[in-house]
Amino acid sequence: MEVSHSPFPVTRRPFTISSTSGDSVEIIFEVVGRGTEILAETEEGQSLRLLGPLGCGYRLNPGNWLLIGGGLGAAGFPGLAASIDCGLVLLGAASRDRLLTIPGFETVTITEDGSSGRKGLITDLLESVQWDSFSSIALCGPVPMMKAVIGMMPAEARANAQVSAEARMGCGWGACEGCSVPKAGGGFLKCCSDGPVFSVDSIDWERWEGIHHG
Repeated sequence: MEVSHSPFPVTRRPFTISSTSGDSVEIIFEVVGRGTEILAETEEGQSLRLLGPLGCGYRLNPGNWLLIGGGLGAAGFPGLAASIDCGLVLLGAASRDRLLTIPGFETVTITEDGSSGRKGLITDLLESVQWDSFSSIALCGPVPMMKAVIGMMPAEARANAQVSAEARMGCGWGACEGCSVPKAGGGFLKCCSDGPVFSVDSIDWERWEGIHHG
């Protein structure tokens, strides 16, 4: 989903739909610039222009799911967890105030500063995961974090893992290519039309991490 607030900024900002209820949608975001600052100042009754939902979401396969989220990457998990057989949620963040919660589901948390849950990185929680207990895996967060998590997955788990990619969208229609993600084998995928949810092995993780570090 993309949100625009005229007259500034001109371009919309992409957000994950966290959950829905009737005619309402909930989005969770952090104020990081002028665009999100304006959105945070929106008052009840004020109108916004929306474009979405865009692209393809998670394939809601039957069976037991494992959800792994880093920081605000878990923003889409409340709605997902309510739509599947969610067995376990693993959440990590830098500190307690950046850690999201998924009420009603078994959740294990970890923070880099130890302010909530175990102290460390989310990859530390994977050491005790029984991968064969889950038929599907959902993953979202910063690119280096997702790459590290995928590196710890056995091949069978990778085959059943889906990632929700985060990228700035310019048009939302697949024309501007601003939300491109490197495709395994060459070329690019577009978050707004091909994604934002992709199978793990459809992405060239080395190229994508290099783009983010660059």
